[in-house]
Amino acid sequence: MKSKRIRLVYNPYAGRRKLTAQLDTVIRIFQESGHEVSIHRASSPEDVEEIAAQSADVDRLVIAGGDGSIHQAVNGLLRIPTEKRPVLGILPVGTANDLAYALHLPKSIPEACKVIGKGSVFEMDTGKSNERYFINVASAGLLTDVSQKVDTRVKNTLGQLAYFLKGIETLPSFRPFHIEFEHGGKSYTEEVVLFMAVNGLSVGGLRNLVPRASLTDGKLDILIVPAAGWPETLRLLLSVLTGEKANSEKIIEFHTSKLKIHTDRPIKSDLDGEAGPESTWNIEIGPKISVLC
Repeated sequence: MKSKRIRLVYNPYAGRRKLTAQLDTVIRIFQESGHEVSIHRASSPEDVEEIAAQSADVDRLVIAGGDGSIHQAVNGLLRIPTEKRPVLGILPVGTANDLAYALHLPKSIPEACKVIGKGSVFEMDTGKSNERYFINVASAGLLTDVSQKVDTRVKNTLGQLAYFLKGIETLPSFRPFHIEFEHGGKSYTEEVVLFMAVNGLSVGGLRNLVPRASLTDGKLDILIVPAAGWPETLRLLLSVLTGEKANSEKIIEFHTSKLKIHTDRPIKSDLDGEAGPESTWNIEIGPKISVLC
């Protein structure tokens, strides 16, 4: 039988380094909950995935970081056989903290620690794009790779404002792209500026992006913004960002558990703020993962 052990993996640069200032408090709360604690300071995103993949010897793997760190951890955890896989705990110290929001986790680090020590286990969906898993979103097009381009120090200083400023910077050089897909027995060809397959309740801190989404329904929410000339395209994007998509019939939305997307040229994608695979994309619901909440 596996002993009560927590492995804490933390990103030392996430969220203005607020975790490092409270590390002793974190360890104390975990120990008071009856757990033996080991700590790993992540040196890179790849390091998070590798240490997660080697965590079959603990019963709880705790990630202190943002959605990108959780993304890497989930890809590592899903390399472990189900019967040996630890439960995932989250200390939300990133910029957007989309998954923590969806799970109603406390923003306070000490309170989040108490949830990890004594919280209940929630079985949530993951998504999959080609061979990589995602927790919140697989996306491509305008604004989608902003998180990858924003310097960590700027992100920590400006928070979500850094994403929007960088996004505006990309507008003049952006080229729409054609996608082809089948859904509901019909074939679609569209020139688009934005494609999203959303698993979580929010993306990049935008809480109203997919208000009816579910982490347990076995479906992904597909959202596509077509190219329509820049004035109209910008209006459509604004309606997406403000959660007022119902005001536009041009925005394509539907639910599915599986979708294959072809593009007219190689297009990079983004998974939870991390670099994803180039097109073509086979996007589908992945396996469930256990999370403390």
